[in-house]
Amino acid sequence: MNKKSDFLFDKGSSHFFLPWICALMVFVATLATAGGISTYNSLKLWQQSVAESLTVQIPTYDEDGNPRNELAYKDIENALMLLRTTPGVSGAIVLNDEQMQELMVPWLGADANLAELPLPKLIDVNVDAAHPPLLEQLKADLAEKVPGAVLDSHRIWLGDLVKLANAMLSLVIFILILLFATVAAAIVYITNATLSIQEYELSLVHMLGAQDLYITTHYAWHNLKKALMGSLIGSLIALPIILGIALFLRSISTQIFQSGLQPLQWVSLLLIPMATTILAFITTFYTVWRFLKRFV
Repeated sequence: MNKKSDFLFDKGSSHFFLPWICALMVFVATLATAGGISTYNSLKLWQQSVAESLTVQIPTYDEDGNPRNELAYKDIENALMLLRTTPGVSGAIVLNDEQMQELMVPWLGADANLAELPLPKLIDVNVDAAHPPLLEQLKADLAEKVPGAVLDSHRIWLGDLVKLANAMLSLVIFILILLFATVAAAIVYITNATLSIQEYELSLVHMLGAQDLYITTHYAWHNLKKALMGSLIGSLIALPIILGIALFLRSISTQIFQSGLQPLQWVSLLLIPMATTILAFITTFYTVWRFLKRFV
């Protein structure tokens, strides 16, 4: 009976497409999932790093391009006094020339002479993440006591990026649902096509006493093996590509893409071929079971 079952399942060319469809879907789903998770991780890391800091800029030149040495230092002292007495601010320091040089290296290069540039003085402000200061009130106080000072809160624009990250995760979930639905539909079509070819043989096997559960289970396991093979192929192609992209991004910008995928998230990518294989088994089982009911 096993030989007859193997013959029935492998007859026809429809079964050839199942592993390749699974390979393609797993490949796309793995890339989409890795990209969405990596982007989400990076944006969350940026949010965490800037949630506890603000920046205050004190102009060192007036509108006519003249240096305001004494006025700038007085403004710095007034700004520091205000910031250090503001509820929610845990500390404030003025960046020195070495820190400014290091900050400007990505844009101006290591050999840039900052003394020749009209750069403002920067005050790095640490805030209490649990009880941050009221930004609008802090801006108003700075405008009153330190005219010309600029409060730069990265949280304002980062909030939009976080919304974008959440939207991207939703998009990835939608893509995964769409891909799995496509796989299920393809399996139903391929299975029905193969069963239609084997309808006479199946009716004969039925007459010989084979039970529906026997035929259905064997056919489902047959497709499971093919789906597993295709899913592993798609995963084995996608994972090295993801790893290569991750290493490349780290090499060009360690600060921007330092988060990447966490170890457990790498492992979670292996759930995609597993889920595809299980989906193939369940879909095939249900399709064959319904098809065999016509012989009752």
